[in-house]
Amino acid sequence: MDKVYKRKNLEMAWLRVKRNAGAGGVDEQSVEDFESRLEEQLDRLHAELRDGKYEPLPVLQQLIPKSGQPGKFRPLGIPTIYDRVCQQALLNRLEPIFESVFDAASFGYRRGRSTKDALRKIWKELAEGYEWIVDADLKNFFGTVEHEKLLTLVGQRVSDSRVLRLIEQMLKAGCIAEGKRLATEQGTPQGGVVSPILSNILLTPFDGEMRRRGYRLTRYADDWVVTCRTRPEAHQAL
Repeated sequence: MDKVYKRKNLEMAWLRVKRNAGAGGVDEQSVEDFESRLEEQLDRLHAELRDGKYEPLPVLQQLIPKSGQPGKFRPLGIPTIYDRVCQQALLNRLEPIFESVFDAASFGYRRGRSTKDALRKIWKELAEGYEWIVDADLKNFFGTVEHEKLLTLVGQRVSDSRVLRLIEQMLKAGCIAEGKRLATEQGTPQGGVVSPILSNILLTPFDGEMRRRGYRLTRYADDWVVTCRTRPEAHQAL
């Protein structure tokens, strides 16, 4: 935890949040507003994390239309700038711990890996004769994440109970939707800085099990494909 709230780490986190820009959360504080009182804000965050007094605000929910699916929306949860800096500081420390255990089949939200890398892998398998493709996703994945299961998986690599409590606070911070505060008993908000790595932590056992069974898996977040030689093999994979 001391590595999370280290002042240099908070400064690095702020620079990443500033670079990514984006709208403010429920407190309506913009990136520019945060920067205008930067030293005060970072001092406060450092002290709250150090003393165990940090309490994240609920995320602001916005519904984003799903591409190619008229009438369907994806809920996006927008944390405050203050909470985004905190999440980025946590992410800075979690990435080196978990990157080494993530599966080679996983390409989403990982440094040095992209959609193009995933496509190259698939094209290579197509060229090798694996021309039947199972194309699937995990339904409402970000909205149905089981917090207890996720925290158990994080706890296999992170022993500091303060870090685990911080993650739990972020998961259970709630959301503001249409002016009402709603509880978040499950799920991890799309739009949260730390949500992508948490999703990869939760899905790494899935990656490993699919590959243990011999499937040629390529996964990007909650979307994945398996390439197969024949139609029966594809049905079996499905």
